[in-house]
Amino acid sequence: MDKLELAVRLLRAALSKARELSKISLRDRPELRETAAEIMKTVKATGQKIEALSKAAQHNGNLDKHALDQALTKIVKAAEEINREVDQLLTKARK
Repeated sequence: MDKLELAVRLLRAALSKARELSKISLRDRPELRETAAEIMKTVKATGQKIEALSKAAQHNGNLDKHALDQALTKIVKAAEEINREVDQLLTKARK
């Protein structure tokens, strides 16, 4: 699996978890509800950036491969961190 596919998979997983978190009754936990909403917003925006990056890479042979690889590495790391945060929030919400 290349970095682009990994980033997309991780972001989809984070979005799915954030949706699950938003469905849990969080009336007594407004900080979790706000965090879930912020995570969903961030994941959607990052997904759009990845899609634009992917299209640019496919249609423009002049893109620096090293810079593209570095950008994807940063995106994957961010997506992994988002997943960890959402997992922690789900654990807190389920208590």
